[in-house]
Amino acid sequence: MKERTQPTIAPEEILAALSQIKDPDLGRDIVTLGFVKDLQIDGENVSFAIELTTPACPVRDQMKEDAHRAVLSLPGVTNAEVEMTSKVRGTSRSRRTSSSRWSRTSFPSRAGRAASGSPP
Repeated sequence: MKERTQPTIAPEEILAALSQIKDPDLGRDIVTLGFVKDLQIDGENVSFAIELTTPACPVRDQMKEDAHRAVLSLPGVTNAEVEMTSKVRGTSRSRRTSSSRWSRTSFPSRAGRAASGSPP
């Protein structure tokens, strides 16, 4: 088992560097948004995940590159590993949409309403 070495940098310094990276859609930095997860420091090696709200984020690769560059620019860091993950956060609307009571078959089609004399 590999023994961990003493960190050469404080977690606060890493988070300060990462707070310079902004989500363009939300207009706030990734630290404030809570996107930075699982920060690990082992000597000069730093690893962490950036958890986005959608796997289809159009700036995903750019955000990863910016985070990698920001952390590597810190004194005392020689290796940085960034894992990109996503966790789609549910909303009340999405929960209702997935509920069986809101299924497509619960509502007659426009053609069906017109044929039955129901208002559109």
